[in-house]
Amino acid sequence: MSLNIISEPPFRLSKSMTTNLCLLANNILKDHQKNDLLVNLKLIASEEMIALNKGFRKKATDTNVLSFPAAPEAVTHAKELGDIALCMPFLESEAQALNRAKDDHMMHLTAHGVLHLLGFDHINENDANLMESHEIRYLKQFNIANPYLL
Repeated sequence: MSLNIISEPPFRLSKSMTTNLCLLANNILKDHQKNDLLVNLKLIASEEMIALNKGFRKKATDTNVLSFPAAPEAVTHAKELGDIALCMPFLESEAQALNRAKDDHMMHLTAHGVLHLLGFDHINENDANLMESHEIRYLKQFNIANPYLL
């Protein structure tokens, strides 16, 4: 299993959602020859996300997803690529505002987070286009529409 999902009440996932998230992470990691590594995905509340965002990005605001690449030693010895924090209340309100299914939006943000752990970013337009093209391709494997066209 390439994805370790940490979810505590009230953020329980259905068995099918858990399966799809694991398959998504496996597909991405396999494509980038990192399928021997583990990604930790933690579903969190807004308060925890605000604290993380403030501590690591100096932004005292809520956000949808943050990725934390593991130190090289952890990658080598623990076989962990890194951690992803997914803010469930933010995700749910954002999905509703964007008129997207919550599960589809969660898949998109998870793909986004895993790609960040692999070194992709969206700081400039070329990098953003590359990252988005990967996201679109992975989501298509699950019959999820291009989130950038919706």
